[in-house]
Amino acid sequence: METSDNLKSNHIDKSVIFLFIAAILITASVFGYKYTNYTPCEVIDFKTDSNNYEVGEIIRFRDNTRGAIKRIWDFGDGSQIQSGISPNHYYEKPGKYNIKLIVNGQCEGFKTIEISEKKPVFDSTQLVSFAIPAKIRVGEKLKPVNETIYGEKWEWRFGDRAGVDSKEKNPTHTYSTRGVRTVTLIVDGNSKRSISKRIEVLPKKEASKKKDTVGVGRTPPPIILNPNKKREEFRAPDISEADFMKKLNLVEAREKYKEDFTDYFCGEFDRSVYIKGKTISFEKLCEHIRNKKIKAKRIESIKLYRDKKDNCITHLEIGYKGWLQSLFD
Repeated sequence: METSDNLKSNHIDKSVIFLFIAAILITASVFGYKYTNYTPCEVIDFKTDSNNYEVGEIIRFRDNTRGAIKRIWDFGDGSQIQSGISPNHYYEKPGKYNIKLIVNGQCEGFKTIEISEKKPVFDSTQLVSFAIPAKIRVGEKLKPVNETIYGEKWEWRFGDRAGVDSKEKNPTHTYSTRGVRTVTLIVDGNSKRSISKRIEVLPKKEASKKKDTVGVGRTPPPIILNPNKKREEFRAPDISEADFMKKLNLVEAREKYKEDFTDYFCGEFDRSVYIKGKTISFEKLCEHIRNKKIKAKRIESIKLYRDKKDNCITHLEIGYKGWLQSLFD
């Protein structure tokens, strides 16, 4: 009985030994095969024409890795992988992308490129242009020369009143008061197709007086001079921009009115006010402040422009923090 058990034990030990030897031989064979077929990784070298491209632009990649036989390209945007030595690819969104190239199934290389937004192409046919003189006098007819090539609808604002003054392609306009005005042209109702230019409106030129002709034998009337009498000339009172802003706050409180500014504007309330790139009259400004369409507390700055001769305010610029588009529609 004991002899039978010993034989069985020896048989098991030999099986284990044979199995162990077989595993060693198989492992050694696999290792030997890999060793004999191992190709060391070269430096992965792939390039593009540039590191910066635009959305939709075709990018040509090229691999220059030595010893490369098989290539797998991952362009980092979730698109389908590609193979080959020189594939083409484009990106649909801007951003930075990491490109990975796997060579011979084991060697990896990486490169980052940046894709920017597609730049708009300048279309000269969309250019808006017109010509006006630098100066004109009150009562003279202004005839802007419309140099815009393409357009169907025209909106002209000449800066001396609120709203659109003309919808003609080549309008005319006459100013009734002096000052610096802003002429604006908007084409096809598109604010991006617009242009503004300034023009100085000078006082009306006084007609030269004819000299009295004295007939033959007639004695001209005597001229009496009073050297003690000085000629009185009107000059508008001074006011600081800070005090002017305080008065506008009182307009909002309905404690002051446009008439309280009469002396500063020499009685002309249609003087231009430039606010948020738009132009309204001072009279309209007071009206909008009273009606709370323009809030006085949102006025950040005021710049007053005066006539050098009589100190009258000719126009003013207002820095405003708020939305005013509805006032000019």
